[in-house]
Amino acid sequence: MSTDIHFEVYLKKHRKGGWCLDQVLENRNEALALARERLAAYPKGSVRVSKESYDAVQNSFLSVNIFEAGAERHTRSIRADNKMEPPCTMPDDLYALHARRTLARALGPWLQRNHVCVLELLHRSELAERLAAAGHERQHAIQKVAIVQAGAQECSVQHIVRRLTELADKATDQLRKAKTARFDNKGFAATLAAVKGSKHPGFALRSALAERLARLDSWPDKISFLASCVSDALVGCGDDEEGFAALDAFLAEMVAQPYALDACVKAEELGDKLDQFTDILSGKPPRDSTDSARMLALAISSGRLAQTSSALATRIFAELRGPRRLYPPRFEDEIILNRSLADRLVRLPPALVMPEQLSEAFIIRSSRLLEADSIERLLATAKHPGAEILMLTDFEKNIMGEQNKRKLAAFLRAVIGAHKTSRWFCAGGKHSFKRLACCAQAQASVRKSGFSAEDKQEISNALDRLCLDAMTQTRALEQIEAQPAPPLKKAIRLLKLADQGLITQGACAARASHRAMILLRSREVRAAMREDQTGLRQELATLLQKARA
Repeated sequence: MSTDIHFEVYLKKHRKGGWCLDQVLENRNEALALARERLAAYPKGSVRVSKESYDAVQNSFLSVNIFEAGAERHTRSIRADNKMEPPCTMPDDLYALHARRTLARALGPWLQRNHVCVLELLHRSELAERLAAAGHERQHAIQKVAIVQAGAQECSVQHIVRRLTELADKATDQLRKAKTARFDNKGFAATLAAVKGSKHPGFALRSALAERLARLDSWPDKISFLASCVSDALVGCGDDEEGFAALDAFLAEMVAQPYALDACVKAEELGDKLDQFTDILSGKPPRDSTDSARMLALAISSGRLAQTSSALATRIFAELRGPRRLYPPRFEDEIILNRSLADRLVRLPPALVMPEQLSEAFIIRSSRLLEADSIERLLATAKHPGAEILMLTDFEKNIMGEQNKRKLAAFLRAVIGAHKTSRWFCAGGKHSFKRLACCAQAQASVRKSGFSAEDKQEISNALDRLCLDAMTQTRALEQIEAQPAPPLKKAIRLLKLADQGLITQGACAARASHRAMILLRSREVRAAMREDQTGLRQELATLLQKARA
């Protein structure tokens, strides 16, 4: 007995809820692990894993429960009459958009190997016969669809398999008997004019396009041909929506298949692909790309390919939300590309790129940049801990999402509180104020940043404490007081430290102001103030006002 085995995971979220098919997996361990995860997510719910074995000889499924857990244990309910029908019952139903998408998912590997899209399969009889001849592959696709539909309708999988098999046979016979049109050598506009008099002009036009695509072997060639047809239609068809709708449907299906779209761009890294995809969606021919990519961009710029634009936008956002990094070894290039993608996508019409969708995608993309290994790679380029702090504060501008900013704030606090950071700032020497200025610059950036008010206050205080410790250890203020200069000028220099961004605001600025006030109370300074002829008195008044503020 030959069997095809898979595992179905069923979930009931709570006692009053209904059972539903959560996922179908081919690996037993993965199915059991998923069931336990679902049970942990819904403690009041129940889960079950069933092993489904398909007997090709008997054309039936054998179902065995291998795992049950939760408040309820049960068996899947099957309708007694077993008469539920699948959503598609007639061959014409297969041409609907939702049916074509289901076929694209179920027949994905076969379509990829044969370099065809679903619309070609539905309009070329030799393709339908080739699929029917590959019985195992067609039957496997039918089983995958039947499992999901039977779980949703609570009927027998065997019944759905039988009905879908009958539907596939009917569709193949109908396509074999249908009269197909040929593509006119004069171009798309001539072909559209020729099929206007047929009984079903829409089907005739799509079959003519499918017949012409049969002569092309690669995805770039097919997309280039369809894009050239768009140019022909703009010149020779005027506002004929039926012609543009047919071209849009073919192009949308091809663009929706990752392997077809990837073949049209010269790119290995995901970042380079998204860069070119975004240019195409904007109607701008990408640089250093293939002719098919440039022609597709020009076709989309016509504004007549709504489905194709939507499919391309869906691919872009799926990749942005995905787990893959754009440039894994090049962190700074990834940051630059993120900003470039956001700038270009935000300019597109809201109907195509919704603001909420854009915000969600880049919040997820920001979280990819905040993984521990990514931050380590970023900080590895810093020459010293002060540069690490400045890198992280500057990096905040490229991060979206409140949760992501909190995570970045945690990284920043860890660097500020590290022992090596304190040791570097307290090293002393003639460059002590350059080190202290790193703290002041970072504090100013944090106060202007998008961190939460709590994180701003905490990080600002941490930088102030770090700067105060370093200033105390290096005796930076004492160095100013020891300089051979009049006390008045020393006091002005101390007051200028915070104003010029050499020390942090807070305890450091207060200590510098306190030492300046001690100098200002001396008799020598008071005498100098009475005899001041260089404007130091006005400068001092301004600095004292800022210090009080």
